[in-house]
Amino acid sequence: MRKQSILVFAATLLMSAAAFAGTQASNTNTVSPTLTVNATIQSAVKLTLSTGTLAGVNHCAITPGSGTDYAMNFGNVDGVGINAGNCNVFAPTTAGSTPAIYYTDYTLTPSWSGVTATGTASIKAIAPALETGVTVQVPNTSTDQANTTGLSATTWAPITASTSVVSGTVLSAANANGAPLTRFLGLSVAPTATAGTVSTTVTFTMTIQ
Repeated sequence: MRKQSILVFAATLLMSAAAFAGTQASNTNTVSPTLTVNATIQSAVKLTLSTGTLAGVNHCAITPGSGTDYAMNFGNVDGVGINAGNCNVFAPTTAGSTPAIYYTDYTLTPSWSGVTATGTASIKAIAPALETGVTVQVPNTSTDQANTTGLSATTWAPITASTSVVSGTVLSAANANGAPLTRFLGLSVAPTATAGTVSTTVTFTMTIQ
């Protein structure tokens, strides 16, 4: 029984020596500790908005919001297009009958990891209705939203329950990840709009798949 105990004790000493052999050694100038590194990599997506930089137009500033991530102020606007606002304005086609559209460029910067953008990827915008005669608008899908070519009051349409502002063909293109994208946002003000302050929240949703 005593001999068996001695053998067990000796085995324990050998196991301990093996366990710490990498952290210390004598009669040498080299030691090689090992470390196991563990992590769980997750997929991630990010979408930021910033003030536009497109040449040839004025830019409504995008600032930190209060209760929202971002804020934009179109300034003093009217349904006849007399006020210049803080950005740009399309005068009504017929003053007193058709709306004035105040608009600006802005920059979207999408980025992601752990997922791959395909033709079904998108960035969409929705906005609750404002008062009668006032709508948040973007150039319609038949118009290039990335530059001023062809932009006119007749090419804008209200943001609906799910308006695409960036299509998968753009997001899935080479080097699209992290690349800034220029887009336009407008505020249509009809002559029937009531004077006063208006506010709504535009929600952008990016889906990478």
